[in-house]
Amino acid sequence: MPLIEWTDQLTVNYPQLDDTHHDFVALVNKIGETTDKATFQQLFNELVTHTEAHFNTENQLMQQTQFSATAEHQGEHHRVLGELKQFQKRVARGMVDFGRAYVKERLPEWFALHTATMDSALAAHLRQKGV
Repeated sequence: MPLIEWTDQLTVNYPQLDDTHHDFVALVNKIGETTDKATFQQLFNELVTHTEAHFNTENQLMQQTQFSATAEHQGEHHRVLGELKQFQKRVARGMVDFGRAYVKERLPEWFALHTATMDSALAAHLRQKGV
């Protein structure tokens, strides 16, 4: 069973964001399926790299278009990326169970909320700006 089920509620109707979100969901679900420690560590590193690039893209779009909620949105990105990097350190030291718990118990709920609120507002702003 996937950790994150893709539904219409996760669609923000902005192709660049939706494509990145699809990739994020696929990676989280792949991590959720793996039972091998080394594979988990590798996939968790990919998740951190992907999320950093994902957030950087959104941050650039917000700055380029003068999005009014840029500070709040970037603050959330900073917080979540900080959490991911802390868990990445633990996972690298072999503490895979901490990473598994984070991916299973925290990321799906956070992603759904973040997408429904912050990313959907950003997508509406980008559509309005014609970007």
